[in-house]
Amino acid sequence: MKKYPFLYTSLVLVFLLGILHPVAIAFYFYWTTWWLDNVLHFLGGLSLGFLSLYIFYESSFFAGKVSFSKAIFISLVFVMILGGVWEVFEYVNGLTQSIEKYSLDVIHDLLSDALGAIIVPLIAKRFLKS
Repeated sequence: MKKYPFLYTSLVLVFLLGILHPVAIAFYFYWTTWWLDNVLHFLGGLSLGFLSLYIFYESSFFAGKVSFSKAIFISLVFVMILGGVWEVFEYVNGLTQSIEKYSLDVIHDLLSDALGAIIVPLIAKRFLKS
């Protein structure tokens, strides 16, 4: 795990999301536990943040052309764009819980995505030190 820590961390988080999301749907946790959607969006922001840091900083796709601080900014933008795309997907497919409170749900979801992406650099600096 020392060679590509951002990629492996992202894959572990995606695996965790892949388990938690179907379980939450099967047992109606999204409807009975109000904060679970925010937690899963936070994990999604973390996983996308680590994936984008892998793509823009760690991998050979850009071969050191992007500094760490620029990669962090790109990571945040990447997470917010994909979070927005996910919200459009939910709306188009009727996956919203309530039309009346949908805008508030979108704000919470995007803030959770952003918080996950903002925490990624703090964790990533520890990976880079070791």
